[in-house]
Amino acid sequence: MSSLADDVQVVNLVGNALKFSRHTHRPLVEIGVSGAGEQRALYVQDNGVGFDGAQADRLFQPFARLHGKEYAGHGIGLSLVNRVVERHGGRAWATTRTPAGATFYFTLAGLA
Repeated sequence: MSSLADDVQVVNLVGNALKFSRHTHRPLVEIGVSGAGEQRALYVQDNGVGFDGAQADRLFQPFARLHGKEYAGHGIGLSLVNRVVERHGGRAWATTRTPAGATFYFTLAGLA
């Protein structure tokens, strides 16, 4: 991590992973790096509720709450992650797994 802003994004993603996997029998959160060189990305993966893959484009929009009020929050965390990552020359995206779980990735300029 190269700055406090980077650290805050990881903390935000880990917090989400913990929140959305809290009802899982055996919660698991993994933090790592995937890829190599210019394709290197940090990721946070969980085995929680996941999300509807058809709505993945809404995840990083402000106030977009795909799980309604069942989970605490205001729907701005991932939009902040996206904004900070983009300002640092990177990109953020997410994938979901069936039956549940999600992986959130982000790149930053100079991460390689």
